[in-house]
Amino acid sequence: MVSQSKAQKGLISIDLIYNEQPVTAIIDTESQLNIIHESLAFELQMPIDQTKKIIMKDANREMGNLGGLIENVVLRSGTFEPTATLWVGDQVSFSLLLGRPWQNGNYVQIRE
Repeated sequence: MVSQSKAQKGLISIDLIYNEQPVTAIIDTESQLNIIHESLAFELQMPIDQTKKIIMKDANREMGNLGGLIENVVLRSGTFEPTATLWVGDQVSFSLLLGRPWQNGNYVQIRE
């Protein structure tokens, strides 16, 4: 369980470190994808494979394009070093969203 998570404006967020740079992520227990905003990925100098693209449907059933993939990203929290595969979007309303793949792959549980 990640003890640093906190409720913020109705969302669960967690402070993480990527290559010694702080980043805050939203944890979305309903999302089937992990998504990073393109501007944050560029700011953190993450290696984006722009040949990978998918179309996603958001919570409002709107369709959106995700134009890049970043695999095996280590997002550290203390001594906990979970990894994530992140899809890259430029039209998303958040910086970093960690969904079910991140939670399941890293054995993260949300207790209410």
